[in-house]
This record gives sequence, structure tokens and C-alpha cells, in this order.
Amino acid sequence: MEGRQTYPPFFLRVYLKDYSTTLIFLLGGKMNKKVLKFLAIFLSFVMIMASCGGDDDSSSSDLSSEASSSEASSAAEEEAPAEEEAPAEEEPEEEEAPESEPEPEPVEAPTASDIGITEDTITVAVIIADLEGLRNIGYPLPGGLSNETLTGRVSKYFEDWNAAGGINGRSLEVVEITWDPLSPATMENACIEATLDNEIFMAINGSGFNPTFVPCFTEDNDMLFILGDKAPQVQIDASPDRLFALFPPGEVAALTAGDVFLSETDLPAGSTIGILEPVSPGVQAAVTELEQKLQNGGFNTTTITVNTLSGDNAAANAEAAAAVSQFNAEGAQQVFVLLPFINTEGFFGEIGKLQPDWDVSIIDVGPGMCTQFGASRTNPAAEGAKCITSTGSYTDADGTIVPDSEFEAQCRENWLRHFPVFEGKSDIGTPSGEVGLETADGELLNSDYALNECMIMRALYFAFQNAGVNPTRDSVADALKQYVGPAAQMSNKQGAFGLGKNYFATEMWEVEFRVVPPQTPRGADGLFNGCPAPTNCWVPVTGNWIAIK
Repeated sequence: MEGRQTYPPFFLRVYLKDYSTTLIFLLGGKMNKKVLKFLAIFLSFVMIMASCGGDDDSSSSDLSSEASSSEASSAAEEEAPAEEEAPAEEEPEEEEAPESEPEPEPVEAPTASDIGITEDTITVAVIIADLEGLRNIGYPLPGGLSNETLTGRVSKYFEDWNAAGGINGRSLEVVEITWDPLSPATMENACIEATLDNEIFMAINGSGFNPTFVPCFTEDNDMLFILGDKAPQVQIDASPDRLFALFPPGEVAALTAGDVFLSETDLPAGSTIGILEPVSPGVQAAVTELEQKLQNGGFNTTTITVNTLSGDNAAANAEAAAAVSQFNAEGAQQVFVLLPFINTEGFFGEIGKLQPDWDVSIIDVGPGMCTQFGASRTNPAAEGAKCITSTGSYTDADGTIVPDSEFEAQCRENWLRHFPVFEGKSDIGTPSGEVGLETADGELLNSDYALNECMIMRALYFAFQNAGVNPTRDSVADALKQYVGPAAQMSNKQGAFGLGKNYFATEMWEVEFRVVPPQTPRGADGLFNGCPAPTNCWVPVTGNWIAIK
């Protein structure tokens, strides 16, 4: 019966030595008449057997002994009525000592547990690009990409957390630190400002910061750094408890790209494969991995390096353009490009002029390379180029829009709540920062949400919650390594850090560059030549995700 315990058959054996207690207990329960009759007969039998036991019966039970003692005591009372003995006091049953209440654990008081942490605050540096220099040279940037917006992609989350009481009693404070994309030396200055000029616990960059300058933070100054793009494996290995990234290292991307190429190509063994690389130790380490894989697969390789650290974007693009003729001269039949997308204009522009008879594959090792934003700023001559990336797409391989996951919907909602500049509207696939992107029929589209910062903030909240009352750089790093969670437009919408894995992505896939000419109308499928917004984009080739090895 519901609410009443039931007992196994051995219950009667356990209570045989105290039949009276057993009977009382059983009679207190709901028993049928047959059971009660049986118990009465059984207990009467026990009592009769107890009274018949003799002292010479060495196998007598305790119940028999107790009965004999009672008879002897009665006889003694009859022989000496004048000296009435007081009845023997029953020895009280030994009571179990009550379990002592555990001593309350001492409450750890908040302390200034690390650099940038006081008893009630945690200070975080938000590293952003000051884009005014690019605007001044005519680079097409949307108005929504302001310093206020870029910093707010992090600080607005902190404001929400602080309004809810902070994390483990501490509020989060932001220090904005900028660099100029046209002056790489300012990235080093950003490191000095974060590590020497301020008391800062950790640094965050959502996108664009050149990994070449990250070791200044992580290796030279022991600072935690979360990078919204990629970090080279050599840098992760050099600071395993300080550097974390969303996307896989260039070495991983290069090896995956090599595997995909070898499985798909119909080029004969001995063909020459061209590789276009930037001046970047991390990316050059990825190139070394790619060269080795291609050579092991029976191909020859030729590599051209572009000086992307000079600060002269026009000169870098001129070098990239000259590489097209060089690859032609060396008989390349396939070219892999590992440049940042702002340095590919010259290369693809020259391809549009010379029309070389070889295919291009992009490996996503640079900031923003194979994103919707990067595609919107890539020369249309790149049409048909393929990219191996962890960045997702808003369409599937059949040309159908993929709706937001629950997490992506939350990211979009936060974006709209935090940034009124976008007028309460966020449109799928619209490049970051756009306000009023006009379609052929006059509809105005606004920026998609900032997916990198949304993922970083979720991971960071988890880490701070689980890093202890008095967090340190080590405890926050340890907590990050335990984080598993949803991904926004990345890695088949799932991700995980782990021991020995300081990057969040778990899968990669192959996408293809799709061109959307100006004023392309929206099709019956709701897309613009297969793209979710009227700009160039990346679309899945097969839709098959590849688990990162």
C-alpha cells in the first residue's frame, strides 16, 4: 500500500527473540485475519516450547532460559514471603549514542587572491581593434562596429551579472584596451597596458587580435587570455594553463584540410601544390604540418610568404597578387591560402585577371577568414574557393535555413537587449555591425549577433562560478578545462575544452564561397543565391562535420 513499508519474510526470524514486540508491531499494521490467526498459533507454540525447556538441555534457546528463570524466581518468593525481593530492574536497552552534529565548515572569507582580484571585484581587460584607421583608408566597415559596441559585447554581460549580485560575491570590472589593425606594434602596446599599466586578472579578445602578440600576455606575463579566434598549438603548448581559444589551432586545421584534400583530389601523384602563408610563427607551424602531410601523400609543395606584419596593407596585398604569377610559373595545380582575409584582396583580384587553371582551398587559420563577415569583404573572384573551418553556416547543404538553437536564440536576445543601435532587429547571416543593409526589395537588415563573445561569456561564467571563493589564474584555468557547452554557429553547435585541449571546437567541415551580386533578389527559398543575407557567404559543401582528431 502506498505510504507503508513492506518487509521481507526474514522479518519474523529477526524478531523471534522478542515475540511480544513482534506481535505488537504486526498487529499495528494492516494484516488479514488468516495472517493474524497463523501468528497467534505460532507464538503460542513458541511459548509452550519455552516453558517445557529443561536445564539439562544444552541447546535451549534464550527464550527457554528466560522462562526457567521466571519459574525459579516464583518458587523463591513462596519460600520466603517475609523478605520480599524487589523485582529485578530490567536493564535498559543500550541506546545508540546520538550522532554528533558535524562541525560546520569554516566559511572562507573573500581575499585579494590574485592580480586583478580584490575582496569584491575582478578586473578584466577587453582587447578590441580601434577601426577608425581602416575607415580612414576607405576600408568598408559598418557603422555598428564602434569601440563602444565592441567593448560592450563583453561589458554588457558583466553588467547583467553584477546586477544579479555578481559571481560568488564579486562584481566584474572592465578595462578597455585598443590596438590599431594598421599598426601591428600597437598590439604589443596593448599587452604592456594590460600587464604593466593596470592591475588586471585576465584578458579577452572576441576577434581580430593577431596571435603573434599573444605570448606577451600568456608567456611573458603569466596572464589568462581567452581568444575568440584561433591560437597556434605551439603557443598553447607554451602556456597550457593561460591561453584558451574558441577555434582549433592552425596546425589542427591544416592537418584536417590536408586529409580532406587527399581524400577528394584526382590530381596525379607528383603534382605541385602551392601554399600562401603570412609572416606569423603560429601559421608557419601549421604550414609545416601541411607540407609534410602533402609530401607524404605523394605531392610536391611550393610556399610563398607574404609580409603581413609590416603595417602596410596595400603592400601586403601587392605581394599576395604577385604570388599568382609565381604559382603559375612553378606549375602549381592547387593552392592553399592561409592569409587573413584583409590580405587576400590582391590575391583574388589577380586570380580574376589571370584566370589560372587551378583550384583554391582556404584554411581557416586567420581572424575572420571563413566567417560571414569575412566573406562579405572578400573579392568575388574567390567564387568556388573552399574552406576548411569550424565556423558554421545558417544554411544546410540542401539550401535550407537552419533555425537558431535555444542557446543561439538566447545570444540573439541578449544582443538586441544590450544594443539599441540595432533597433530591436537581428537578421540571420547579416555581417557583424551592419545597420540597415538594404535588400533588392527595400527591406533593411541589421547585424547578426556577436557569436564569439556570447560563447566566451558562457564559458567564463562557468569558470568563475567553479573556481572557488577566492579564484586564481590556476583555478579559473582548471575550471575552464572542465567546461562543455553549446556552440553558436560553430562546430556543429557543440564544444568542449578539456585536459590538453585548450580550444572549444570539436568538429570541422568544408564550405564553399558563394557570390551574391549587388541587388540580388530574395528567392522563393528565402535566400539570396543560397546566402541568408544579400552578401557573399560560405555555404556547406556536403554538410558532413569532421571530428577533430
